[in-house]
Amino acid sequence: TKHTAGESSSEQAGSASARALGQGWHFLKAPTAKDVRGNRRCRKALDAPLRPFEYLVVLDFEWTCDNKKKLHPLEIIEFPSVLIRTSFPPKIVSEFQVYCKPRVNPRLTDFCKELTAITQEMVDSGVFLEDAIRMHRVWLERHGVLRESEASSASFTFVTWTDADIMFALESELSRLNLQRPSYFNNWINLKLLYKSHFKKEAVGGLQVCVERLGIAFEGRAHSGLVDSRNTAAIVMKMLQEGFQFRRNTRGFGPNGLVWGKNSRSGAENERNDGSQAMRSFKPD
Repeated sequence: TKHTAGESSSEQAGSASARALGQGWHFLKAPTAKDVRGNRRCRKALDAPLRPFEYLVVLDFEWTCDNKKKLHPLEIIEFPSVLIRTSFPPKIVSEFQVYCKPRVNPRLTDFCKELTAITQEMVDSGVFLEDAIRMHRVWLERHGVLRESEASSASFTFVTWTDADIMFALESELSRLNLQRPSYFNNWINLKLLYKSHFKKEAVGGLQVCVERLGIAFEGRAHSGLVDSRNTAAIVMKMLQEGFQFRRNTRGFGPNGLVWGKNSRSGAENERNDGSQAMRSFKPD
């Protein structure tokens, strides 16, 4: 082997290795600054983690029903809510309840009165649905949940035990009365879905069974709207106390008026079928 002047054996060996390496990998390009930096991009607002809702409004309507004949249309007769502040420690802030006058079937059936404990006198002295919605909004405004400019309102959403309350009961009656749905009713959380994922238990057997399955005493008479709202709120409070953060709605109405959410097409049909059954007997648990 020949050696060039002034070049040691080790230097020549190193040069040979470099040439061999270069020949073996000549098809690779030298790394660019982007290669070194990686596929990073600026974080935008949409990339930021969703913040938990500041307030949750637990809602459970009661509506006209019968076990002998099909009542049409469905009409809400009790409009209750329980307001929860989610910041630690979570707290039940206030309750709302108003009874509503049914227009088409103003006389409650014996079955409905027995099931819900709502008397004829309660609905006769109640208000129409549009007035109940207005009163409910005033209640939300009084607690700082809604303001005149909804853009400046606190972040909140509704929590129901099934999708039927808002997606079917409220929506069908608003449509029949030609009333516009308030935008804050566009989205909600179906707690039954989160119950299963958080507690690793099936949400079956009705609300009372699901409450007691968690070791919580069910307080009051089932199928009273306010009582059911309170007991649904008890599940929400337990989840909050265990560190669960309510960040996303599970279902809602899109800009085109169609329902979105997990299995929204089949789910909407299932809930609508449940609601149709509710007109005849009672709402799904």
